[in-house]
Amino acid sequence: MEVRPKRERGFIDTKKEMLWIEWQTLARHYTDDQLIVGEWFYDIYQKYSEPIRKYHNVEHIYQMILNMKHFYQELTYPRTVLFAIFFHDYIYDPKSKDNEYQSIKAFENCARDLELDDDLVKDVKEMINLTSSGHYTEEHEEEKPRTRDIHYFLDFDLSILGSNHVEYTLYAKKIREEYSHVEEEEFCRRRAQVMEKFLERKYVYCTREFRQFAEENARKNVENEVGMLRGRAEHLNTCKVKQHTCGKDEMTGSSDARTDLDLDGQD
Repeated sequence: MEVRPKRERGFIDTKKEMLWIEWQTLARHYTDDQLIVGEWFYDIYQKYSEPIRKYHNVEHIYQMILNMKHFYQELTYPRTVLFAIFFHDYIYDPKSKDNEYQSIKAFENCARDLELDDDLVKDVKEMINLTSSGHYTEEHEEEKPRTRDIHYFLDFDLSILGSNHVEYTLYAKKIREEYSHVEEEEFCRRRAQVMEKFLERKYVYCTREFRQFAEENARKNVENEVGMLRGRAEHLNTCKVKQHTCGKDEMTGSSDARTDLDLDGQD
């Protein structure tokens, strides 16, 4: 029996259909067991459809696969890249610190079911692991662009950074929604620290194509977001300090409270 994406009322989810075709074509290189192929696709799709995912979802891996198709001729082992795309965010819990580790464990289970060879498994695990360390390699500091599959994979994953202003703003909003459990000031401070690391390295991207068409936009987008986040965090911290000071003055009934407020107002 062939397992296919669910269709409702004659409507075909074209993205789901495309992902199914890509996964089925990929997995069939390694097994004829359609039950295993279908079960793993169902599991992957369910994971990327979790309600908490506002950005790291089905749309994200769909866009990565579109990038992969565009640069297909540049890839040495496209199947390896495709496995990494499907599994790099398989586990995604904004409250957890070991998402990549757990995603790798899930991929290892899949690799056993599909009987993947050791070299492929090793390369996929390396790709996933690099997403936990800022998508960074030593080659990001070098002038010469790189053409290794791992560099294309990392650039695919970061392609949103080089998008237009509207798309980037929506991306940043979705990330904030994924971390809605984090207090605003803390989020702004920590997010700024993460994004600043992209500005500290010589290049955001590693491949020639992404450096040529996305590097400038990426730096501009990240710089703007970091500036906004820093300003927002500073404003919130100032408000917090003022509220704390005013609260203490009101409790003590100090006559200095009015003076402090006046000085603050003049500033």
